[in-house]
Amino acid sequence: MKGKKIIALLLAMTMGASLAACGGSDDSKGGNSAQGESGGKDKEQYVNTYLTSEPTTLDVSRRSDSYSSEIITNCMEGLIRIEQRDDEYKVMPGDAETWETSEDGKTWTFNIGKDRKWSDGEPVTAHQYVYSLQRSANPETGCPNAYFLTPIANYDKVSKGELPVEELGVKAVDDYTLEITLTEAMPSFIESCDGSIYYPQREDIVEKSGEQYGAEADTLVYNGPFKLESWVHNSELKIVKNEEYWDAENVDLDYVNYQIINDTAAVLNAFDAGQLDLVNASSAETLEKYKADPSLKYTKISGGTISFAFFNTTDKVFSNKNIRKAFVMAADQEEVNDMAFSNLREPLYGWIAPALSVDGKSMREEAGDTIKEQREEMKKEGKTAKDVLIEGMEEAGLGSDPAKLDVTFSLAGTDEWFHTFGEYLQQLYKEELGIDLKIDFSEWSIFESNLQSGNYQIGFMAWGAYFNDPYDMLSIHLASSNQIYTGWSNEEYDRLTMAGVTELDPEKRMQTYIDAEKILLEDYVTNPLATSVTHRFSRDFLHDKYADYGRDNLYFTKAGWKNVYTSGR
Repeated sequence: MKGKKIIALLLAMTMGASLAACGGSDDSKGGNSAQGESGGKDKEQYVNTYLTSEPTTLDVSRRSDSYSSEIITNCMEGLIRIEQRDDEYKVMPGDAETWETSEDGKTWTFNIGKDRKWSDGEPVTAHQYVYSLQRSANPETGCPNAYFLTPIANYDKVSKGELPVEELGVKAVDDYTLEITLTEAMPSFIESCDGSIYYPQREDIVEKSGEQYGAEADTLVYNGPFKLESWVHNSELKIVKNEEYWDAENVDLDYVNYQIINDTAAVLNAFDAGQLDLVNASSAETLEKYKADPSLKYTKISGGTISFAFFNTTDKVFSNKNIRKAFVMAADQEEVNDMAFSNLREPLYGWIAPALSVDGKSMREEAGDTIKEQREEMKKEGKTAKDVLIEGMEEAGLGSDPAKLDVTFSLAGTDEWFHTFGEYLQQLYKEELGIDLKIDFSEWSIFESNLQSGNYQIGFMAWGAYFNDPYDMLSIHLASSNQIYTGWSNEEYDRLTMAGVTELDPEKRMQTYIDAEKILLEDYVTNPLATSVTHRFSRDFLHDKYADYGRDNLYFTKAGWKNVYTSGR
């Protein structure tokens, strides 16, 4: 236990920011930032923030990481926007001024405003939405988020190459009228339209840029509140106000500087030196330190993102269910939250995070703490996780000595926190299972490439829900999805997940989702560990028009920097 306490201390000192953390810059505080008249908004509006890793691509059909999403959601616009108004979610106009659905709930019609423009002055049209959705659905594109299009008519066959992309249930009635037809009515469809997979794309720009599309600032055009002005790879990015944006008069910030800083200590030093305007506390020490500073605003954002381990079920070792079960049972969520996350997150005993709800009811509360119950049942049977492991090894023809089992745990990071986390995992599985665990450290891009090629055994990552419905997270494991690359599929799971998303009765929808999650958890495909909680501190001059910094905010909003302004810098 002494070794674990030392590791816990080191993790507390070095814990990195969440995968979904916002980003920053250290060199552009921006000329004259004198406060406006009568204590109003500053004359020059800007924010200095940070990303903890390089975005992989700004191509909406190919992006899969939160770093890319941070830039895309600020520079692009979808049909609608979900924004916070006091303590409620509101579906607000995006490119679509209005929308309506057919009586059977299967056909949605979006009326695009004729004042919607791209950053080069070209109009936004329904045809560009059709092109974007067809491009993402096309299996040749390799879109990692394509499974979000599953509810659209004919997506299943289009994604398998059995039908041409033109058969996807989307069409431009005219230049400014988009029609999307669903296979079945989907109660949460309008909320899902806030996801980046539903953003428009310009075919002329995609073809002109070729393989460089999304890789450089000058290979894209933008229809959102901001546009990417510069991108120095692995160093910094700068987004500036998009004057062609339809609602530009309500965008106050002139620009936002992002510095890419992948070292936690460097982030904190930059914030303390005044080079960043906000920071996410990643240890109990920094949390208490910044709470004690009266000049900072504290915002707690929880519920939508989970941290989890996952298994390559096509691997010789982890193709065995009992071996997977042993690894899940061995990792106690309470201890992991304490040891690895300084109790800054919340232990999670199921795949669906507490914030995801059906008709206002939390699915996690309704489903219960499934993994905790599984662990208790195992103990009632008089078994330990090691007993289950040996049983699985014998079933798989791998002998009965855990010390001889060859297992590598892959981590997507190379900084001190990840190395210390790796040490904790090695000690955990040595004590609980008798395994001499190997750790593989790599940057995110290499880690993701290894997942795609199946070159891993166990991985660890965080994942945030796009919209407030359990389907969002359950859909990741559909056979048609390729997000986490576990190699797992289950026909009944797919049937239940798809039945839930189209079920109009809230009680039936809730139970269907619970039944689907049970299949996933009883097959031990992943090991949910914690719900991420963002502890954000910002300068007192940073404000949001509708969901001010300094109070708890709703998670499922992607307003980004649109409604932010500074006063008193």
